[in-house]
Amino acid sequence: MAPRLPAPPEAGLVNGLRFGTDTIRFLDGVQARYDDGIRIPIPGRPPLVVLTGPDLVGEALERPDDLQRVPAQDAAAMIAERGLVQSEGELWSQQRSIVAPSFGGRQVTAYANTTGERIEERAQRWADRGRHETDLHREMTSLTVRVASEILLGTDIGKAQADQFHEWMRIAGEEFEFGIDTVLPEWVPTSVSEEFREAADGIRGLSEDLIEERRETLAAGERPDSMDMLTMLIGAEDDPDVDYPENQIRDEVATFLIAGHETTALSLSYTLSLLSWHPEARRRVREEAREALGDGPPTHDDLAGLTYTKRAYREALRLYPPAWAIFRRADGNVELGEYTVEDGSAVVMPLRSIQRDSRHFEDPETFDPDRWERRDPKAVDAYRPFSSGPHACIGQGFALAGATLTIARIVAQFDVDVPETALDDLRLTPTLRPEGGVQATITPVEWPERSPSAATELDY
Repeated sequence: MAPRLPAPPEAGLVNGLRFGTDTIRFLDGVQARYDDGIRIPIPGRPPLVVLTGPDLVGEALERPDDLQRVPAQDAAAMIAERGLVQSEGELWSQQRSIVAPSFGGRQVTAYANTTGERIEERAQRWADRGRHETDLHREMTSLTVRVASEILLGTDIGKAQADQFHEWMRIAGEEFEFGIDTVLPEWVPTSVSEEFREAADGIRGLSEDLIEERRETLAAGERPDSMDMLTMLIGAEDDPDVDYPENQIRDEVATFLIAGHETTALSLSYTLSLLSWHPEARRRVREEAREALGDGPPTHDDLAGLTYTKRAYREALRLYPPAWAIFRRADGNVELGEYTVEDGSAVVMPLRSIQRDSRHFEDPETFDPDRWERRDPKAVDAYRPFSSGPHACIGQGFALAGATLTIARIVAQFDVDVPETALDDLRLTPTLRPEGGVQATITPVEWPERSPSAATELDY
């Protein structure tokens, strides 16, 4: 049998506590000291394996049967037990094949165009308000969750519901925050707050309402112009080859309400923050955007002229990947590279630390969008903001298109100024979330050649 990964010199319990209480610093330290990774014995739990080598990470992500997702349990299972981002094996294959067409090229175009319409409306509202203060993360959540619900589920949930959803996600973030409980013996009991129970009930209830609404419209003979994900899920119920577990459609809707907006909302907040701190990069985005965008809402066709803006977004994803780490569990003894990962091992792939490693990136702490002009992001093994392998993010085309248009449209007309300390306190939940939001000052700037928009007024 191949050897195990090396263990750090400190005792396993000490390292386990450091991992659970000072996670980012611990992972950054491991990343700097070890080429491939480490194995940490944890009393009362399976070993903790941290993979630091991009080659090993890539191999691990290509082998979902051997290194499986950690199943939703406890609090997470109260929201969605087996959606596409939690499921494995035959269920995952079934669900992936059903929903994949709703993430194809035509849908990417529709997503981009809908994003353009919604950000145009928001920009007009911002302009009417003049200089003002706002929570940038809340604004981006409201935008992205409405677009996701409209494109994936066929219904714009509206401003009030989007704001409520943001609050539910804030509560969930508190419940899922990474901490010492992640390395406590598995027999130690856990509990969830009543506030979280109410938030989980709200997310499930909204999901069920959206499903029922769509069933009613389909029963009445109404068909959408394009096949959204929810219509495909409902339609598959009549397929004799499809076997849905109980509440499967609800789990998928809840999953995509969350996954379809959260990482994009976070990455938009981080990109606009970084541009605030780098005036020259913001100037280049503004000049490019003003040249590429027409008088109406941004569209998918505008993306061809937004190459620097896309690079800026990719660079923000490198420094602040919303999915800061990927977690897997070894199913049996797994030969990975030249090592053995023991059965049951908890495997951590620290994307944020890898993407800030000087062995893989020149001046890794520097915000440098032009590094993605010099390097093809698809050819950089150490860069995986959307994961890779069979379980890579199915919506990454949506994210890249929608985020690029959003950044361009905002920066073209506004200075978004964020305090340089705004991202100093980030919470480790399944995503990297800002504590207390991202407070920003929005200031309209002159855009003399732009004609008044004919954007349709919707509730903001």
